Amino acid sequence: MDTNIFLKRHLDAPDEEVPRLVDMAVAALSKGTDYPGAGGGDERLWRYLQYPYYLGLFAQRVVAAHGISAHVKEKLCHAVLQINMHLDKGQEPGPGLFQLASWLADQSLLSFEDYLGLRKGLIWLPRLTDNYVEPTEFILPACDGIFRIPRIERDQTIELILMILTAKEAIGDQGREIFNHLMELNGLNKSLKREICQIVVEMAIPFPRGEYEHPLETTEQEQDRLSIRFLPGAVRRLSVVWLARLGKEPLELLTRLLKPNTVRGHGGAHVASGALDLLNEEWDEIEPEVRISLLKKAANLPDTAVRKRAYILGEKFKGQEFLEQALDDKAKSLREWAEERIELRANGHEPTAEELSEELAEELEE
Repeated sequence: MDTNIFLKRHLDAPDEEVPRLVDMAVAALSKGTDYPGAGGGDERLWRYLQYPYYLGLFAQRVVAAHGISAHVKEKLCHAVLQINMHLDKGQEPGPGLFQLASWLADQSLLSFEDYLGLRKGLIWLPRLTDNYVEPTEFILPACDGIFRIPRIERDQTIELILMILTAKEAIGDQGREIFNHLMELNGLNKSLKREICQIVVEMAIPFPRGEYEHPLETTEQEQDRLSIRFLPGAVRRLSVVWLARLGKEPLELLTRLLKPNTVRGHGGAHVASGALDLLNEEWDEIEPEVRISLLKKAANLPDTAVRKRAYILGEKFKGQEFLEQALDDKAKSLREWAEERIELRANGHEPTAEELSEELAEELEE
């Protein structure tokens, strides 16, 4: 086996495309890897292409190129995704998992085996690197295609969504946009979406070591890798609002989530902030005395960032009257913040409803 045999026999590349494909492989490997570049011949190039990481770099370039046969792209995408099922210890999956899945989805060529490869690749993404982060223009259509595969069971769908949302090496800070897209996806039913939201709200780590029952077999080592992944705080916050949009009673959610220590650990403040987002959204639908009671509960929660958000929400609907409560807050930083804010109001700088809404929409620090 060498590069030319691989291209011709396994990718069925036409003779006239082979030289260009070889040049593309050399170019892909020469950029940002330890490949020595031109020279060394076909044998050296093939030694590199046998590794999933280098094959993925090559595939990313090929699927984006014009003038390459569609069947060559298809075979290469399948190869890069499905080789993840056979990763040896220490091997990295190829980059471009979503880009390749997106191309296959666009051609209606995604298979169950591609899903298995994507799943395994997400498990084994290297930690502490952003080399694999892909733009949403690939992630969203890849999800659309993957979740249309008939053989994927409900539990497998839920597991994969959680894997995607916790794979920061692949999605970076795009979790909120991806989550919104998935909740709007017609191919996923409401019951499944609600179950995902419930998991996101209640569990910062969706795969607790030894507790989560995976729908597909996973080794202990793989479970260990998954059990340290946290859901993005912005996603946990958004999931509260989506629970209500998907049929959960808003007042029931607000009453449950605006209590001290209801959601503990990593991301608890984000869940409480999500409840405030929901209160903001449902304000006119809730009885006046009830919404004020909920707002006061939020202003007494342990997290400073949540209390500050509660004061801003109160200021939006009740004006300075509610903001003045922050003058007695237990945190000195919030007392000083309220004093400055009230002084600005006294000097004629009253914030508009739009400005307050922008403040409320700001992300909390992770």
